[in-house]
Amino acid sequence: MGGGELFTEFRLDLGLFTITETVITTWGVMLVLTGIALLVNRMLQIEARTLQAAAEGVVSVIEASIGAVAPGYESQLLPFIGTLWIFLVTANLIGLFPGLHSPTGDLSTTSALAILVFLASHWFGIRAQGLR
Repeated sequence: MGGGELFTEFRLDLGLFTITETVITTWGVMLVLTGIALLVNRMLQIEARTLQAAAEGVVSVIEASIGAVAPGYESQLLPFIGTLWIFLVTANLIGLFPGLHSPTGDLSTTSALAILVFLASHWFGIRAQGLR
């Protein structure tokens, strides 16, 4: 290991596509979050239990934050912003576990999310106020 490198990053070249540690971790985070969402969805009841109450709390906090910035548009913005927030929190915290790589530490993930937010902000703005 020359040049002070502490580890080598996983990389698998498949022609036009390259699978890196960032891609694997990102897909892992997406699979775990999808699994949790499906589990919470199946367990929904009138009287909330622990997991449902936690999910409702997270949704309420995100909805209140959106309402503080864009009052009246919470229902339109919640799916996008909520998904983005939950993914970012999980992706940032995943790096605390030994052997796992935080996807947000890679410039390609950060750039892709920035482009997505840039395009979405214009999309939601035009939907809410029209083209003019």
